[in-house]
Amino acid sequence: MPLVKIHVLEGQYDERRISNVSKAVQDALMSVLKIPPDDFFQIIHELPRNRFLHTPSFVGMKYSTTSSCLKSRSSPAGRRKPASPCSRTERADRRGCRHIAR
Repeated sequence: MPLVKIHVLEGQYDERRISNVSKAVQDALMSVLKIPPDDFFQIIHELPRNRFLHTPSFVGMKYSTTSSCLKSRSSPAGRRKPASPCSRTERADRRGCRHIAR
């Protein structure tokens, strides 16, 4: 079961926007990782500005005032040993990010 944590700035995301982000993340998990629709576990944190700290930009990417942070963790059934570097899961994470960004 994937566990998704979404962090957003307090006051920047109304319920509709949070719902849209949540749906986009779940759609990406279903599309990229092929999880079933009822495999859904998300924690959404709204943080005050003084708890959402970052530089104005990083590696050429400028952050907006409505930046959000997404963290996903998944433990495939039956997996016993850690994934190798650049594992299938890491490649799926990159595909998932591209799917959410659409």
